[in-house]
Amino acid sequence: MRIENLLKRGLVKYEEADRLQREIWAAVRDGIQDHTLLVAQFEPTYTAGRNTHEVDLLNKELPVIRTDRAGSLTWHGPGQLVIYPIVKLREPVDLIAYIRAVEAAVVDSVRDTWDVPVETIKGRAGVWMRYRDAGGRTAVQRGAGQDRKLCAIGLKVVQATTLHGLALNINPDFSNAFTGIIPCGLADAGVTSLFEEGAYPAMDQAAAVITGQLAKKLQPLLATGTS
Repeated sequence: MRIENLLKRGLVKYEEADRLQREIWAAVRDGIQDHTLLVAQFEPTYTAGRNTHEVDLLNKELPVIRTDRAGSLTWHGPGQLVIYPIVKLREPVDLIAYIRAVEAAVVDSVRDTWDVPVETIKGRAGVWMRYRDAGGRTAVQRGAGQDRKLCAIGLKVVQATTLHGLALNINPDFSNAFTGIIPCGLADAGVTSLFEEGAYPAMDQAAAVITGQLAKKLQPLLATGTS
């Protein structure tokens, strides 16, 4: 698995990374380049996926980039680690298995490395800190409280080759991040970060841990004859 690490460039423009991912996607699709994990930290940017509803944009003055990924509105910027797995999948493509593998890579990384008890929630993409009251009841069971999303996942697969990926909140400034939108279109949920949950990794450390787990979890799904 090849790593294309843009972190050394500092903050990069979303459009620049998007152009690069599409160049890599074509090369991976055609078998010219190995499976690649594109790693970056973006300049402050709002993006809207294919499932965005206008009501999710609370501040109509915000500049929003429309994308072809799944999901709704989200924010990218300083303190957030973005990783795009650009891989060729075995056919017939099992999209659900691919999504679950990406989620599992994040869950295992966060739990095993930083001892933060994240999990997935049925019917909601991404990786979460689940709300539980003193009696262990969830927000749904209690009818109150908010689950908090730590990592957003928005993907696309074209010609058995993947685009887009995950955005893990390490330490974004929440006084600016995610303002003016309903993140991921979920009005009944919140957002959190590793710092908020008591874990303090450096960006490059987090990138190394997550990319290692992604390479491991995705390997069984890759097209034969590729690496």
